[in-house]
Amino acid sequence: MLGLAVIGVALSLNPLQAQKAESKIKPTDTIIMRISGVPADDVTQISQTYNVATDGKFPLPYVGRITAAGLTPSQLGIRIEQAYKAAEIFTKPTVVITTPEQQSTGAIRKVSINGEVRLPQRASFEDGMTLLDAIAAAGGFTDWADKERVRLIRNGKTTEHDVRKISAQPRLDVTLKPDDKIIVIHR
Repeated sequence: MLGLAVIGVALSLNPLQAQKAESKIKPTDTIIMRISGVPADDVTQISQTYNVATDGKFPLPYVGRITAAGLTPSQLGIRIEQAYKAAEIFTKPTVVITTPEQQSTGAIRKVSINGEVRLPQRASFEDGMTLLDAIAAAGGFTDWADKERVRLIRNGKTTEHDVRKISAQPRLDVTLKPDDKIIVIHR
């Protein structure tokens, strides 16, 4: 349980760091939303491109219209996560909001999380992102994950990390770099 709390706290801090370089969303902007940590059918329904209306809001499945204008993409992601939790629709959603401009300028950097995680994916990389953050973005471990031997591949070199030790001692968490690959192996 402590590990999940550490992952949640770590994940909630990183969007604040990313806000510094982000532009605020304006009415009539287009946003791209990706959600994880929810059932697969809901990922498909909710993860899509949305147009912000002239009043600064957009319709979000299950919770209605959400104000996006005036917020950075990271702030909006946090607001959406909170809306789903407050409505008791999802307990642990993770939302990443991007804009077409971020994608076209290459501002979106990725890390890959595969293997025994609930939602294998290429997640958006943010400065300061850690191994625990990436695993949380992928919905956490499956029941068959070997938490003592999580592999990190960086520039062709593989290292193994014990996430149970990292959860108990967060100072041991590994800071990721863009294009890192994480593989959670089957025990």
